[in-house]
This record gives sequence, C-alpha cells and structure tokens, in this order.
Amino acid sequence: MLFELFKTKLPEGFFQGAFDMHSHLLPGVDDGFPTPEKTVEALTFLHQQGVKAVKMTPHFMKDYLENTRETIEQKYKAFVSDRQAAIPLELSLGGEYMLDSCFPDRFNEGFLTLDKAGTKVLCETSYMMMEPRMREMLYDVMLKGIQPVMAHPERYQYASKSLYHRWKQKDYLFQLNLFSLAGAYGEPARAKAHQLLKEGMYDYVGSDLHRLDNIADKVRAIRLSKKEIDALLLLMENNKAL
Repeated sequence: MLFELFKTKLPEGFFQGAFDMHSHLLPGVDDGFPTPEKTVEALTFLHQQGVKAVKMTPHFMKDYLENTRETIEQKYKAFVSDRQAAIPLELSLGGEYMLDSCFPDRFNEGFLTLDKAGTKVLCETSYMMMEPRMREMLYDVMLKGIQPVMAHPERYQYASKSLYHRWKQKDYLFQLNLFSLAGAYGEPARAKAHQLLKEGMYDYVGSDLHRLDNIADKVRAIRLSKKEIDALLLLMENNKAL
C-alpha cells in the first residue's frame, strides 16, 4: 500500500545501550530458553547488537506452578553464579504474571517487579479471553501501590479500542512486544501494535524473547514511519528508567 512507501527499517545502531525489560532467558523454567548454554548464546547475540542490559521475566502461571518467587530467585542466582564469566551484559530479575487462578498465591508471596523501587509489575492475560476476576486482581495490585504493566496488549484478541482506553484510564501501563511490529504474532497483532504506537498508548518495549530463531530476520522485517521510530525511541528511554 502507498503508506508503506514512507516506512523504513530501524536505523543502524538502534539497539545501542538498550535495556530489554521483558525476556524469557532464564534457562529451564518456562517455555523460553531450555539450557544455560542457549541463554549465554542469546545474551552474546544481544550484546553484539548493542544491548546493554536484560531483565529476565519468567512466567508465573498455573502451567508452571513450581515457579514461585523463592524457586525463581534461587535459579537466577545459580545461573549468574555458574555463568558469571560468560555473561556479557547486565542482568536483573523480574517476572511475568498471568492473571489466572494461581495469581493470588503469587500476589501473597510478593512480586518480582520490573523496577528497583518495586512499583511496577508485568502482567498478562489469556490471548483469547479476559480472566473473569482480572479487574479485582489488578485492583488489589493497585491498592498495594504497584502499577500493572500489561504485557503485549496488542496480542489480546478480545481487546477493543474502548477497552484499551479504559485500561489506560485506570493507570495500567502498556508494554509493546517489539516483534509484533514485524507481524511475528499475526496480522491482527501487527496492526494493533502500529495503531497503539501511533496513538502513544505504550509505555515500554520488550523483546519477549523465547528463542533466537530468525530474530535477525524479524528485526529486518520491521518497517516504521519516522513518527513511529521516534515513539519507539521514547519507549526505550522509558525502559532505562526502570
């Protein structure tokens, strides 16, 4: 289409000094990287692209009931201790919390937050439908003085424009999955990602990296207008403030 003529690839050196605040790089704990060796390979690749720091945000959800704050902290410390010499960038630990039946347990044990101040937590819902108790769960989070950061809202098939605006009115923050812009999760998610980015709805951006497969191709497939590139750069600066 005509408007695509005015879109370009990401500029050279775009990721220099970047902080990836959403990834599944902690090995062997969820559907992300299976081994420490694969994780180190990915961290080395990210370092080569200019990325400076990465937050590991493993899944906390009913599919991984063994992932409690205590067990994840232990596995993170073990990985860092065992592989410290091979880790080429700064690491920190957070979590991605599914709003499902096990969320109250994770709430009670305390979140692994995105920021040092402990004021922001990464949350997600099912892609197909909204958890019936979602509003109550997020209300409880807000009562604790913690802001929910909604992971990849562009991927929620049930979410309408009016729902996105209601979430923003409730002071929920939005995190863009970078590769949504390349169509990695389908055309509907790609279209929503571009629209939300243009409207200034996002607050942060992350890779949500689960594997290295075709990552360079996905980066090359991203096409943005100048306005979108400027908006994405602002999100990357917001990441650094976490």
